[in-house]
Amino acid sequence: MEKCNNCNIFVYDDTGICPLCHSVLGEPTKEDEEKLGRFSPKASPYPDLKKRARILRFLLRLILFLFILAEALMVGINYYVTPGVWWSGICGVSMAYIYLSVVYWIRHDAGYAAKVGLQLTLTILLLFGIDYFTGMNGWSLQWAIPGVILVGDAIVFLLMMLNREQWYSYTILLLMIGLFSVVIIALYFLGVIANIVLPILCVGVTGAYILGTFLLGDREFTREMKRRFYV
Repeated sequence: MEKCNNCNIFVYDDTGICPLCHSVLGEPTKEDEEKLGRFSPKASPYPDLKKRARILRFLLRLILFLFILAEALMVGINYYVTPGVWWSGICGVSMAYIYLSVVYWIRHDAGYAAKVGLQLTLTILLLFGIDYFTGMNGWSLQWAIPGVILVGDAIVFLLMMLNREQWYSYTILLLMIGLFSVVIIALYFLGVIANIVLPILCVGVTGAYILGTFLLGDREFTREMKRRFYV
């Protein structure tokens, strides 16, 4: 047990740095030990963070281990029972989607913009993976992924409205969605997608949104771009 003189807390973790202010911890005085005597032996003025982190890492590794075993079993069953339909690939993509989502949302301290951006990306990959393992009919590129892009526009708008004081912090997420829209419209001109309605809708909505953010945001938008891209 050590004490942070800056935060005036006692840390029971096996660490020499305060988890709050990152100052170097020191030894508690006799007066401090007398104060701690009022607590029960199991009580802790500050939680054991490392113990919780170890438990969390173990649970995540256990989930990954079970997912790998399950996928290997399903691939074997798929190969010998129904070799014509690779449903095991869909299950594998779905489990990867679930695992990566859980890992990122639990272990990373990123803001909502980064987490929503990753979730949209994983969802797009999941839909494309399902389409690929079911014969690649193109429904993911034609309908599902453009729909996800439009949902992403709506989410960005909602986040900006809920956090109007720092709305500009979601501009990178908006630009990422804009990149997805450009890719979708490019696939149409490359002949991969037959219907142009949703690609044009994605580019139009996202483009108008980015333009409005740039014109109405003015200094905040410019400052955010400089902070992110160092320009």
